[in-house]
Amino acid sequence: MMFNLPEKYKVGKKVPMKDLIPKEFKPDIKKKIKESVKGVTLSYQIMGEDIPSLVNDEYNFQVIQFYDFELTDIKKAVFIANLYQEIIKSACVLRLHNASSEAYSFALKRLNQNDNTQIVVTDKFVTALYPTALPNSDKNTLLRELAYDNIKNHDNKGAFYFEIFLRAYILTNDKVYAGAKSFLSKPIWYSMNKLKEVYPLLCNLASNKEKVQKAVSNSEKMKLNQEIRQAISELDKI
Repeated sequence: MMFNLPEKYKVGKKVPMKDLIPKEFKPDIKKKIKESVKGVTLSYQIMGEDIPSLVNDEYNFQVIQFYDFELTDIKKAVFIANLYQEIIKSACVLRLHNASSEAYSFALKRLNQNDNTQIVVTDKFVTALYPTALPNSDKNTLLRELAYDNIKNHDNKGAFYFEIFLRAYILTNDKVYAGAKSFLSKPIWYSMNKLKEVYPLLCNLASNKEKVQKAVSNSEKMKLNQEIRQAISELDKI
């Protein structure tokens, strides 16, 4: 069961391959999908108003979907995740797996301001690979942190999904900041303002740490290191 979601949200509907591949895709992409995907199931979807929907000019969170993608080769997970997070307009979690490994995909989406029937993916990532069947402490931690009963913010589906997204992001990028995992147990999860403070700081820190490795000039390294220290200082205060 994905993230111990309540039975009332269970769907368990297989998605036919003909419905999986948009007609407008180029033949080479269609071929790659057919070669990569053995089957897709819509496992769960959070609908109804037990967790209120969030609908405004920027967001349309009326449903959160959980898909199970069975792949021929787990090396195709990132390709498939990036493709289908763009295609599936609702907020969703994708579990991508083969017989030996699995990973999870998350994405933040907002409405396209020029055409609100379309979405824009602003942020996305795929977790590390975990063994599908064998016990694994990192996978257990992810599943425990993302379990339905552990998600604190039920104010609306947007807040609920963002908490899932951020908890998974922290676990996937915990090396970026020494205190990253401490956020999982801090009382920040009821406040969207706090979460929206933490996430960009972690993203900027990850980005600047990557840039400093590639920086050529000392002045560029000094500037990046200063920004890194500033981000760490701000995270330490949260």
